[in-house]
Amino acid sequence: MNQTTDTPAADGSTSRFSFLDGLRGLAALGIAVYHIWRYEPSPYPTIQFVPAFVDWLLLRTWIGVQVLLVISGFVIAYSMRNLWVTPREVVVFVGRRLVRLIPPYWATLLIVIVLHWACSAWWNLPLPFDESLPVKRVLAHLAFLQDVLEQPALSAGIWTICIEVQFYVVAVLGWGLIQRLLPRPDKSLPRPAAWGLLLLFAPLAFVSLVHWSRLDHTEPWLTHFFGLFFLGMLTWWTLDRVIPTAVYIVILVAVTAQLVWSWKFEQSIALTATLAIFVAGRSGHLHDWLNWRWLQYLAKISYSLYLIHYPVSHVLTSFGWRCCGNSPTPLQATLILTGCLVASIGAGHFLYLAVERPSIQLAERLKRR
Repeated sequence: MNQTTDTPAADGSTSRFSFLDGLRGLAALGIAVYHIWRYEPSPYPTIQFVPAFVDWLLLRTWIGVQVLLVISGFVIAYSMRNLWVTPREVVVFVGRRLVRLIPPYWATLLIVIVLHWACSAWWNLPLPFDESLPVKRVLAHLAFLQDVLEQPALSAGIWTICIEVQFYVVAVLGWGLIQRLLPRPDKSLPRPAAWGLLLLFAPLAFVSLVHWSRLDHTEPWLTHFFGLFFLGMLTWWTLDRVIPTAVYIVILVAVTAQLVWSWKFEQSIALTATLAIFVAGRSGHLHDWLNWRWLQYLAKISYSLYLIHYPVSHVLTSFGWRCCGNSPTPLQATLILTGCLVASIGAGHFLYLAVERPSIQLAERLKRR
């Protein structure tokens, strides 16, 4: 989720996929807005202050999750483009990503647990989570297995990190399997043949889109979301001219037809993000579209913002309600939620500086070694 991409420029320097980073920043902001708005204490006084269409819109900004999954599929496919898969490289590939993911994730879990204790022991505020905190629950979260082991989440949104880790493993193992077992167009290069990639990944994506994504019991597993990751992977492979454009169009038409036949809102958002990335790539604008300073800043702290926004907004909302006698006016409630968003961005900034950025630097040192 916090993957970034650097690509060679004409002068030998590197430039970022600014369009992807911009989408990532918007997606993370949308998810934070959704949780802040969605978990406002009842009777939801802000609804009386904002127009109805604003309420409708803010209750749907959770679609940022689907955008992030497509981006992740694109970036991982890009990252594997020159990768010779060996057992050691599998460990290195997944390990480097865990080095980037784990410290901010664990730091957030610690913050949530401390805030939970403070709300109970000191502040007498509503608790961030209602269930008890046995060792099994904590260990399951530390290992990205809370949903698999049916442990209640300690914070909103962190379930997607578990799906990301599963995807990293499946993607690199699948790439290596095709690389080793099927003929490659150029034996001196690691890139598998297009038909090999489609033979392994496309059927899994198809079943995911039409079946697994509609089952509740598959939600803790990659199978539920693999179709969305695949759309991002397919887009990079097409831009990289591994997959013919005609095949790409046929697959997207099939996905569109499936949506028309059996509508699923989140899949339509993923398809829209896929097309946007493809258009940006084909027109040569992956490096300059959405390259606005404020948006690139949000992209930089997007992972930290994604992790930290819920505990921060929960505590501040609770304090705000108490200061207003637990019955704020619509204007007061709106100002409190706006303050929660600003504070969440600030907390994301500090978590990025203190934990995430050092983790990224460590992962880069491991890559160079």
